[in-house]
Amino acid sequence: MKKYRILIDLDRLKDPYNGLGQVAINLGEQLSRIEDDQIDFTFLVPGSFIGKFGDKVRYEKVSLKRRLFPWLCASYDLWYTIHQDSWYFPSSARTPYVMTINDLNFLGEKKGINRKYRLKRLQVKVNHAKIVTAISSFTASEIRKYLKVEKKEIRVIYCGVEVTKYTDTKKPAFVTSDDFLFTIGVIQSKKNFAVLVDFIKKLPDNYSLVIAGNKNSDYARDIEKQIIEKGLQGRIILPGFISDEEKSWLYQHCKAVVFPSRFEGMGFPPIEAMRNGKPVFASTYSSIPEVCGEYAYYWQHFEPSYMADTFLEGMRDFVNRPEREEQLKQHSMQYDWEQVTDRYISLFKEVLNGKT
Repeated sequence: MKKYRILIDLDRLKDPYNGLGQVAINLGEQLSRIEDDQIDFTFLVPGSFIGKFGDKVRYEKVSLKRRLFPWLCASYDLWYTIHQDSWYFPSSARTPYVMTINDLNFLGEKKGINRKYRLKRLQVKVNHAKIVTAISSFTASEIRKYLKVEKKEIRVIYCGVEVTKYTDTKKPAFVTSDDFLFTIGVIQSKKNFAVLVDFIKKLPDNYSLVIAGNKNSDYARDIEKQIIEKGLQGRIILPGFISDEEKSWLYQHCKAVVFPSRFEGMGFPPIEAMRNGKPVFASTYSSIPEVCGEYAYYWQHFEPSYMADTFLEGMRDFVNRPEREEQLKQHSMQYDWEQVTDRYISLFKEVLNGKT
């Protein structure tokens, strides 16, 4: 029986601490455990990740040659990329190409010619793809709305969410109180973290907030400026990047996770919070209600007093419903990497066997 050679584009391993980097790590780990007499996987990875996933898979190193002259590189029977912005392509236009679109956030972030350019570039990739997958029904609806996909099959396959719990970690030095709230993500305007400043000011003084993530942006600097101007230095902390151990401790010990984001293809922090049995307070934007369902408390808008009242009411509800913690954990388990990987393998085989 012929073994099909499948290339998995994991170029985002170059930044393993962001969302796509974590997707690349978890998908790579799952696929590397697969023993299938029909498939050989090759991972396209940065040089430092050669061998990272063991010897059951092959490796190709990302290179300018693959980026600029793909027809001079190795060929495969199928090519899969985990995100729509990869610069790497198969050697031949005839190679079945499967692409995941994680979000169209740029539509809300870009304007004018930059927005048109991104759409045009993505349309070229969509035209080339045999099948497009989306990580939420919301993202799929955005694809159908803004791209020409009348004859293109779009499948929704949610991402898995992996939560590693460390049991021997110490309280991070930047945590100033026991009654702290937590959120994490790149600190840019799309995450809408700025609304949390006045929200915290409206809460009782015992509450503090940790906003973790890359803060190398004007938006983050503006938040820090607001914190100082409003005298909240001891109550709102932006520690920047945090370690996996610190992240685990914060999820396990926070009172709740707050997630006011406006643009999410799926959004991992709410599910990570639920996996730890923590209540989630989130916006009703983009894919968030789809992913969290009835298991989050929602802000319909961001007026500070309303946000604070919704939070305090939600916390009372959570405390009075002891079964809620287990319900949150069970809801989060549907976002399981093993199930996600099985769906992708089934999809690859459909394409290879001409069933799509």
